[in-house]
Amino acid sequence: MQKVLLVCYVSPKVGLGHLSRLLALAQTLKKDNKVIPEFLIFGDLIKKYELNNFKVHNFSVSSNFVTTVENLLKRYNYNGIALDIYSGHNINNLYRLFSQLKLQNINIISIDCLIEYCDVLDLVWIPSFNFDITKHSNCKSLLKSGWDTYLIQKRLHHKKWTPGSKILVLTGGSDIKNLGKTLPTQLDQILKNNSEVHWVKGPLSDDPILPEKQKLNWIIHDSPQQLDELIVDSNYVITIFGISFFEVLQYGIPSVVFSIHNKDQEDLKALSKEEVAMVANNSKLAIEGLFKLMNCNELANKYSINALKKISTNGTKNLAREIYSLNKY
Repeated sequence: MQKVLLVCYVSPKVGLGHLSRLLALAQTLKKDNKVIPEFLIFGDLIKKYELNNFKVHNFSVSSNFVTTVENLLKRYNYNGIALDIYSGHNINNLYRLFSQLKLQNINIISIDCLIEYCDVLDLVWIPSFNFDITKHSNCKSLLKSGWDTYLIQKRLHHKKWTPGSKILVLTGGSDIKNLGKTLPTQLDQILKNNSEVHWVKGPLSDDPILPEKQKLNWIIHDSPQQLDELIVDSNYVITIFGISFFEVLQYGIPSVVFSIHNKDQEDLKALSKEEVAMVANNSKLAIEGLFKLMNCNELANKYSINALKKISTNGTKNLAREIYSLNKY
């Protein structure tokens, strides 16, 4: 059976989003049983039980990217390679590598990156509802984006939203901005006394600092393998903008979202027009928005319904079909 190599970086700076997307894709590929997915991970090898189902090649973040990929390709026989690479990494000799892969008839798929190399790529997959393909007319035929391109797993069925007092807090796998130091106290001061806050501590995050005198009921979830059950059991979610946010949307849980990166501002501006979640400019405004959302069932229900409509198609299945088409399975 033919094989495809899934490549990403994982570190406290990069986070877990790239790996999560590739894991979602790998699970679909494995289920379809048309191609064998393997992983190449640069950085921290996170303990995710789902990774145990796949062959994983692990190297340090400082390893030479091109040399590592070339050596693996010499040792193993891959028919395709899918790269979900952090945009902040400056990798030398990528064009030379891609040109060599093309000569070997190895299909190259980029995920949310490397558009500048589209003349030597076979597919550019952009998991975004707000990507303007018209700005890339030179490789328009290779680009795929939209609400049906998000690479997330949906392990449970969604249910009709109902109001309640359970709040889920998602700050990312590495909590890059150390929200765990300030956000718990801010939440404890503003939310109603009967609120139950479920804080997810990512595997690369520090423990949250809870207030000494707590008026809320706090439950800490340390590095859960998956978020689906926590999401479905919640009445509201406050989250940073990223893959976890879209995992929440697919279950229709009313949420408040904010970003810790300036690069996300255009997406957040566009997101507010979609009316699938409450959008805030920072964590402080997000807490105020959460309080408002918890006191307006009509608004929360509208967000729930709209979110379910937007993410009604599984992006991993769509990408898997594209991969099969490239390899003529």
